Amino acid sequence: MPVLSVEQRNKLERTVVEARDVAEAGAKAALEALAVHHHEPYSHMSPEQRRLRNHLRARARQLGDKQDKSGKLEITHLIQECAYEHWHRMLFARFLAENDLLIEPEMGVAVSLEECEELAKEEGTDLWTLASHFAQQMLPQIFRPDDPVLQVTFPYEYQLKLEQLLDDLEPDIFKASDALGWVYQFWQSKRKKQVNESGNKIGADELPAVTQLFTEPYMVNFLIHNTIGAWYAGRVLAENPQLAGQAESEEELRKAVALPGVTWDYLRFVRTGDGERPWRPAAGTFEGWPKRAAELKILDPCCGSGHFLVAALHHLVPIRMAEEGLTAREACDAVIRDNLHGLEIDERCTQIAAFALALAAWTYPGAGGYRLLPKLRIACSGIAPNAKKENWLALAGDDERLRNGMARLYDLFRDAPILGSLIDPSSALENSLFEARFDELRPLLEKAMSAEKDDYEQHELGVAACGIADAVQILGGLYHLIITNVPYLGRGKQTDLIKEFCAQYYDEAKNDIATVFLDRLLRLSSPAGTTALVLPQNWLFLTTYKKFRMRMLKTRRWDIVAKLGPGAFEAISGEVVNVALLAISASTPPDSHTFAGLDATAPRAVREKAELLRNAEFKTVVQAEQLNNPDARVSLGELESMDLLSHFANAYAGIQSGDYPRFGRCFWEMPKLLSGWVFQQSTVEGTHLFSGREHVLLWEDGKGELAKSSSARVQGLKAWGKQGVAVAQMREIPVTLYTGEAWDNNTAVIIPYNPTHLLAIWCFCSSPEYNEAVRKIDQKLNVTNATLVKVPFDLEYWQKVAAEKYPNGLPEPYSDDPTQWIFHGHPAVSTSPLQVAVARLLGYRWPAELDDSMRLSPEARELVQRCRELEDYADSDGIVCIPSVRGEDPAAERLRALLAAAYGDDWSPTKEQELIAATGSEAKELDEWLRNDFFEQHCKLFHHRPFIWHIWDGRRRDGFHALVNYHKLAEGNGKGRQVLESLTYSYLGEWITRQKDGVKRGEGGAEDRLAAALELQKRLIAILEGEPPFDIFVRWKPIEQQPIGWEPDINDGVRINIRPFMASDIPGGRKGAGILRWKPNINWGKDRGKEPTRPQEQFPWFWKNGKFTGDRVNDVHLTNEEKRKAREAVNRKSRSR
Repeated sequence: MPVLSVEQRNKLERTVVEARDVAEAGAKAALEALAVHHHEPYSHMSPEQRRLRNHLRARARQLGDKQDKSGKLEITHLIQECAYEHWHRMLFARFLAENDLLIEPEMGVAVSLEECEELAKEEGTDLWTLASHFAQQMLPQIFRPDDPVLQVTFPYEYQLKLEQLLDDLEPDIFKASDALGWVYQFWQSKRKKQVNESGNKIGADELPAVTQLFTEPYMVNFLIHNTIGAWYAGRVLAENPQLAGQAESEEELRKAVALPGVTWDYLRFVRTGDGERPWRPAAGTFEGWPKRAAELKILDPCCGSGHFLVAALHHLVPIRMAEEGLTAREACDAVIRDNLHGLEIDERCTQIAAFALALAAWTYPGAGGYRLLPKLRIACSGIAPNAKKENWLALAGDDERLRNGMARLYDLFRDAPILGSLIDPSSALENSLFEARFDELRPLLEKAMSAEKDDYEQHELGVAACGIADAVQILGGLYHLIITNVPYLGRGKQTDLIKEFCAQYYDEAKNDIATVFLDRLLRLSSPAGTTALVLPQNWLFLTTYKKFRMRMLKTRRWDIVAKLGPGAFEAISGEVVNVALLAISASTPPDSHTFAGLDATAPRAVREKAELLRNAEFKTVVQAEQLNNPDARVSLGELESMDLLSHFANAYAGIQSGDYPRFGRCFWEMPKLLSGWVFQQSTVEGTHLFSGREHVLLWEDGKGELAKSSSARVQGLKAWGKQGVAVAQMREIPVTLYTGEAWDNNTAVIIPYNPTHLLAIWCFCSSPEYNEAVRKIDQKLNVTNATLVKVPFDLEYWQKVAAEKYPNGLPEPYSDDPTQWIFHGHPAVSTSPLQVAVARLLGYRWPAELDDSMRLSPEARELVQRCRELEDYADSDGIVCIPSVRGEDPAAERLRALLAAAYGDDWSPTKEQELIAATGSEAKELDEWLRNDFFEQHCKLFHHRPFIWHIWDGRRRDGFHALVNYHKLAEGNGKGRQVLESLTYSYLGEWITRQKDGVKRGEGGAEDRLAAALELQKRLIAILEGEPPFDIFVRWKPIEQQPIGWEPDINDGVRINIRPFMASDIPGGRKGAGILRWKPNINWGKDRGKEPTRPQEQFPWFWKNGKFTGDRVNDVHLTNEEKRKAREAVNRKSRSR
């Protein structure tokens, strides 16, 4: 079957995302119309509606919705469930119809959508309602016949919109083999984004969305081909040893073991004994597995939408046909009955997996289409009792034996929505009868359910209990092959419940749920069973997994490992997740055991990685020798045997502020290094001698809020003041020299024990060999600081390199880049001369100019001295108008004079044109560049934290334009307010007066210029007054300290103080830019992390509905009256003391 094209996948995603919004809105309206949320039914409701309401309320409580003492019921989970069921019943009907499988139940024949529409007209209903009912009757294991949510009728407008969305999808989408897999990922994509952006810990409600990731087909095929395929190929080769010895290539072997419909494209073979011995499957032949496919037990414990299960069916059916002489129909049914088992924490996902498996069986070539299938062994491992224990036990009646079993079931699964397949029934065993008691539970529960149909609460509990019993039966089994894409969730995002569980039962693997699953699943394997996984590859080399890695290497037989690195998922751009494919068996490895390894991390495209998996040479890795590597890291290449860099240097992690928007700034956001702030090195884009020097940190001598913050991690202080190498910990790990400042947690600093070794260490770290050495042992996106020095280092060799490259030693700090605090400040020797010149014109001077003690090269010092010749050109009040205002020369003339002084004899009109063109501007002269291009380029150069603000009235060529020094505008003690008043009433006031005179004289365009200027003045006056939306809001300051009117604190940064200027767009201006010439990329959304508990009266924005949320919200507006009242209240309290 074909797969979705990029266009089809994008269309499906847009449709499903919109469908969820529509379906949830429709479900909410329908449920509220039935008073499901209300403490009592509405008076007009019929008896039938009241019964449905009662059943829905019972269902909501079983789903986890809470009811208060008054009877009011939250229905969040019920809305989501109702929306999901309605949309997917329609969607599944379309899948069935487009595959000629939509069965009219009375006649038992397939009907097309056109025929279904005719039948719908006859029955007085619509196409999709009838088609959905047909699908529901075909899929009783997926859609419960008695499910109350399917008895809810959506309001017409919502139902119509869902039908339109479904109609708009082209038929070929429903015939693509991967379409069902993408459906649920897209259903969760918006929710996933919301959860990730919230910064909240991941609990039961968030887990399904966050961990949902559709497994790429090439990953599925690689793991199946090198487990089931390797097992099958081993039997074929055992029966035909001549083939194993004489085959010329892997392709010849693949063709020899091929089956109808199965070409084993990813099945890999290797020759042992330096290529002289016979071929064998690279992953081994899994001798401990059964000899016949009929006996294989296969489990996907995180089955998602059923991708692995469907693929396993397609590969096992031809094997069983060949082994047992079965027809395609018989083999499909046999594989479902005997071989395949699936578990999933999200009950909705199990429905998609069951449908996908059923659809695969019905559409398998020659299988005969629709028929009743054997019971699908797919269960939800995330169902919790969600009831009081006594109500749960009441399901068992007076049967003591059944009550004991139910009690154990309750205790085992009360945290199921967060633990899922990590639950281990064997851990709750007290005697060998425990399993038998569970076997007895389901028939007894079904009997109890049928007898209590009118008791909706007990009935829903019974449904849940049966589901849990199914999950226990699967979780209690042992499997020859467990194959899955595990969920990924690092410890930092785990709730306390998950953390405690993982620490108690899987301490060595606890840092990611993915590795916890690996540990758990090996216990689910039969004694010779195999676990084949897609999981993050970090555990193969991170120090935190050292003990776990050593145990796995000593006690488990590794079969095959393929590192994929970043870019392995088509749907995930960039380096979001690094994964590996691996198969590990539960048996103990012999001392000489080897496994096959392949590194496919270098290519960034899925297609290229898949090609490597098919054709690149696998390395034979001696498992026991991996224990000799540093920290027992798993390396697929040989590590050099020499002293490690850690013998000569230590690596330190940097400060993690926990709230960078509060504690971090770019140095140009303040006129000089203000009290409490220190320079802070950060990551670099490429290797340079001196770079990464853009930031400052509010350190306050380690006695301020940062040091006290529970979310901060203060580390690396021992390295402050020393010399070393700063290493950016991402991608190609570029480096720069470290000169003793603070640094952030995106960077690590290597400090030599012996300062004389710094030059050699720098030469090594700045070479391509260093990146290669680090990446041999650590392919994590962000390499840990400990890893950076656990690489072989040949001191003598690098000392020779250093002597040749730097005969006079390392150079002193120097930079021509104005975004570096060591920049000398001279425009003529700069990477951005025009930007530097404008900044100097507005009165700005770089830190290197203001600090005589700063360590600089002699060349930089000389340029700093030359900058003093330009100080006379600086404006005194920080306001430079582009047109001539108040008798001052136009900005272009003043800028030209400064540039002429800076360039001296090199200045000319040609030079001016060269400088303008070098910026990428098409302007013909400086005035045009200043009006139209300067500010955009300024924002981009200075990280969208501009310190020269271009304020205008919306008229490009003939309007009022002023460049304003932000430092002057935000100066304390009321001085910044005076600057703004001067701009508003003096500079702009004079401009307005001139336009009024022009109007009186009948001057062309004066009336329009006047109107534009008045619009600008109106907004500037509003900023001075500071009423919303022109107010300043600082989330970390209590309400009584919030500014009233234009009362900025320069310590709060550009992001905070620029908001009033972007609050209301000027006519003719850019959308979202307010009165600024261009829109800097600044937003006031929610920042990462959580605030510590704050008093509600002082920080009401951290509270919602009387509960402290701690959400770091910034899009808050407060009136001046609110702030004044808060100040008065504080003053009263202080006076009363």
